[in-house]
Amino acid sequence: MSKSVIQSSEQEMELRAIAAAKQVLGREIIIQSDADFTPPGKRKVRVVRHQLNGRRAEAHLRWYVAGKAYRSLPLTNSNVALSNSWKGSAACVDECQLGLL
Repeated sequence: MSKSVIQSSEQEMELRAIAAAKQVLGREIIIQSDADFTPPGKRKVRVVRHQLNGRRAEAHLRWYVAGKAYRSLPLTNSNVALSNSWKGSAACVDECQLGLL
Protein backbone atom coordinates (compact mmCIF):
# COMPACT_ATOMS: atom_id res chain seq x y z
CA MET A 1 0.00 0.00 0.00
CA SER A 2 1.22 3.42 -0.78
CA LYS A 3 1.42 6.27 1.67
CA SER A 4 -1.33 8.21 -0.09
CA VAL A 5 -3.82 5.36 0.38
CA ILE A 6 -2.96 5.10 4.09
CA GLN A 7 -3.24 8.87 4.56
CA SER A 8 -6.58 9.05 2.78
CA SER A 9 -8.00 6.25 4.93
CA GLU A 10 -6.74 8.02 8.07
CA GLN A 11 -8.31 11.27 6.90
CA GLU A 12 -11.54 9.40 6.19
CA MET A 13 -11.55 8.01 9.74
CA GLU A 14 -10.92 11.50 11.15
CA LEU A 15 -13.78 12.95 9.11
CA ARG A 16 -16.10 10.19 10.32
CA ALA A 17 -15.10 10.86 13.93
CA ILE A 18 -15.71 14.58 13.49
CA ALA A 19 -19.13 13.94 11.93
CA ALA A 20 -20.07 11.61 14.80
CA ALA A 21 -18.96 14.21 17.36
CA LYS A 22 -21.01 16.90 15.63
CA GLN A 23 -24.10 14.71 15.87
CA VAL A 24 -23.55 14.09 19.58
CA LEU A 25 -22.81 17.73 20.45
CA GLY A 26 -26.26 18.91 19.46
CA ARG A 27 -28.01 16.39 21.69
CA GLU A 28 -28.77 16.38 25.37
CA ILE A 29 -26.73 13.82 27.29
CA ILE A 30 -28.54 12.24 30.23
CA ILE A 31 -26.61 10.48 32.97
CA GLN A 32 -28.83 8.42 35.23
CA SER A 33 -27.83 8.70 38.87
CA ASP A 34 -29.39 8.54 42.31
CA ALA A 35 -26.96 11.14 43.64
CA ASP A 36 -28.26 14.62 44.37
CA PHE A 37 -25.73 17.42 44.10
CA THR A 38 -28.08 20.34 44.86
CA PRO A 39 -26.08 22.91 46.84
CA PRO A 40 -27.39 23.91 50.28
CA GLY A 41 -29.76 26.88 50.16
CA LYS A 42 -30.94 26.23 46.60
CA ARG A 43 -34.04 24.23 47.59
CA LYS A 44 -37.22 26.09 48.45
CA VAL A 45 -40.76 24.97 49.29
CA ARG A 46 -43.70 27.32 48.85
CA VAL A 47 -47.43 27.08 49.36
CA VAL A 48 -49.01 28.30 46.13
CA ARG A 49 -52.49 28.81 44.68
CA HIS A 50 -53.22 29.30 41.02
CA GLN A 51 -56.38 30.47 39.36
CA LEU A 52 -58.09 28.05 37.01
CA ASN A 53 -60.86 29.49 34.82
CA GLY A 54 -61.28 32.46 37.14
CA ARG A 55 -61.58 30.28 40.25
CA ARG A 56 -59.00 29.98 42.96
CA ALA A 57 -57.56 26.51 43.14
CA GLU A 58 -56.72 24.70 46.36
CA ALA A 59 -53.36 25.41 47.92
CA HIS A 60 -50.58 22.99 47.16
CA LEU A 61 -46.85 22.69 47.83
CA ARG A 62 -44.41 23.49 45.08
CA TRP A 63 -40.75 22.54 45.28
CA TYR A 64 -38.19 24.82 43.64
CA VAL A 65 -34.55 24.04 42.86
CA ALA A 66 -32.40 27.06 42.03
CA GLY A 67 -35.51 29.10 41.24
CA LYS A 68 -37.11 26.60 38.85
CA ALA A 69 -40.27 24.65 39.67
CA TYR A 70 -39.36 21.03 40.33
CA ARG A 71 -42.48 19.31 41.69
CA SER A 72 -46.00 20.06 42.95
CA LEU A 73 -47.71 18.15 45.76
CA PRO A 74 -51.11 18.40 47.46
CA LEU A 75 -51.05 20.23 50.78
CA THR A 76 -51.19 17.44 53.39
CA ASN A 77 -49.36 16.81 56.67
CA SER A 78 -47.33 13.95 55.19
CA ASN A 79 -46.29 16.09 52.20
CA VAL A 80 -45.26 18.94 54.52
CA ALA A 81 -43.03 16.50 56.44
CA LEU A 82 -41.65 15.11 53.17
CA SER A 83 -40.95 18.65 51.92
CA ASN A 84 -39.11 19.57 55.12
CA SER A 85 -36.91 16.47 54.90
CA TRP A 86 -36.28 17.13 51.18
CA LYS A 87 -35.31 20.72 51.90
CA GLY A 88 -32.97 19.69 54.71
CA SER A 89 -31.32 16.86 52.80
CA ALA A 90 -29.43 19.30 50.57
CA ALA A 91 -27.26 20.23 53.54
CA CYS A 92 -25.63 16.78 53.69
CA VAL A 93 -24.39 16.89 50.08
CA ASP A 94 -20.83 17.72 51.11
CA GLU A 95 -20.29 14.70 53.34
CA CYS A 96 -22.62 12.11 51.84
CA GLN A 97 -22.39 12.35 48.11
CA LEU A 98 -19.22 14.12 47.12
CA GLY A 99 -17.38 10.95 48.12
CA LEU A 100 -18.84 9.47 44.93
CA LEU A 101 -16.66 11.77 42.84
